[in-house]
Amino acid sequence: MLTACSDEKNNSQDEVFQKNKTTQNETITIKKIISEEYSFNFEDLQKQGSLVHVKNDIYNFTNIQQPIVMISLFSTWCPPCRGQIPHLSNLQKNFKEHLFILSALVHDDISDEKLNKFIIAEEAHFFVSSNQEENLKFSNMIAPKLRLPQNFSLPLMILFVNGKYFTHYEGSMPEEMIESDIKQLLEKTKGE
Repeated sequence: MLTACSDEKNNSQDEVFQKNKTTQNETITIKKIISEEYSFNFEDLQKQGSLVHVKNDIYNFTNIQQPIVMISLFSTWCPPCRGQIPHLSNLQKNFKEHLFILSALVHDDISDEKLNKFIIAEEAHFFVSSNQEENLKFSNMIAPKLRLPQNFSLPLMILFVNGKYFTHYEGSMPEEMIESDIKQLLEKTKGE
């Protein structure tokens, strides 16, 4: 069973990508129509950050050494987002040498103090970006690329390998499914 939260805010943007979406066991093809360039500064409560520069569908993650990066867009008020936290923490722990999870808070009015308490209480053992302005800019950029509406369901997790899009998950996903994809990526990149 898949669950997700939705934000009622609806912003329209011109689509700059086309996608063929299939079932969860098949791949998604994204074809580029227009070349655009973006930069985003994801920053946590301690003001540590990672700059993401996007050009020609290559995502350059500064300060991140792992070849696999997952960006998870979430809100603290979203039950499926909260339910996903222990699974993301397990994945980060089990694949720490190969996987970096960057969770970006969106559509949330939580204070920094309450967010810090939330991170501790929920035992989120991965990077949590609290820079909502930058997080929303990223969200607004990636949604049309994935052919999602601007008010897409949360959580939304996007998996990249060596700076290239691999797949994404809408709503809460079983940890085993994500782990299987990570293992597939590790096998695929073993010879590189």
